[in-house]
Amino acid sequence: MTDAEESAPDGGAGNRGTRGRPRDPDVDAAIMSAAVELLGEVGFSHLTMEQVASRARVSKASLYLRWQGKVAVVAEAIRRHSAIVPEVPDTGNLHEDMLAFLRALVQGKQDAARALAAVTGEIASNPELRTAWRAGVSGAVTGSIRIIIERALVRGELPKDSDVELLTMLPLTLLQSWRLHHEHGPDDLLIQRIADQFYPRADALQPTRLTDEKARHGTRS
Repeated sequence: MTDAEESAPDGGAGNRGTRGRPRDPDVDAAIMSAAVELLGEVGFSHLTMEQVASRARVSKASLYLRWQGKVAVVAEAIRRHSAIVPEVPDTGNLHEDMLAFLRALVQGKQDAARALAAVTGEIASNPELRTAWRAGVSGAVTGSIRIIIERALVRGELPKDSDVELLTMLPLTLLQSWRLHHEHGPDDLLIQRIADQFYPRADALQPTRLTDEKARHGTRS
């Protein structure tokens, strides 16, 4: 692959934009693939920007034009290339959307285990990488769940005064807590329990609403 952009490194931070001509998405994809491959082969501590540039067949200048250093490259590569963050489903139903997203999320993390194993220790001990990881992966996952919640609000599946922030944080908090307190990781049964308990089908709530309504009318009479 020929490098579509040539520029000297500058002093920006993280994932940068470019001045002048647009970024070539093929170059971005090649860099992300190279970073994930090398991460699994040599580990985070031995991975260098020179190796990534060489594997992706781009200039080091073009690499630094996009990312300040390997911390930013690694965090972005895992998030984008290892399928950790699934596409946001849109089934038209809160319960099914949440089930589909959480199942894909857990499966994606299992599929990316080889690459994740190379950085798990570094994430714990490297504040810069931890910040980039949280901003990239956790931010993207939280944003996706928020979209699911907000769509359900628009459809009327949730009360208008629902706490969107808490409903967004809840599934990730439960999955993380499960990992801390159980020998085996989250499974489909746990995901089903979360969806059934906190994001039930709208029609499942209807009988309870009707009973409450009758009780209120009965009290008034």
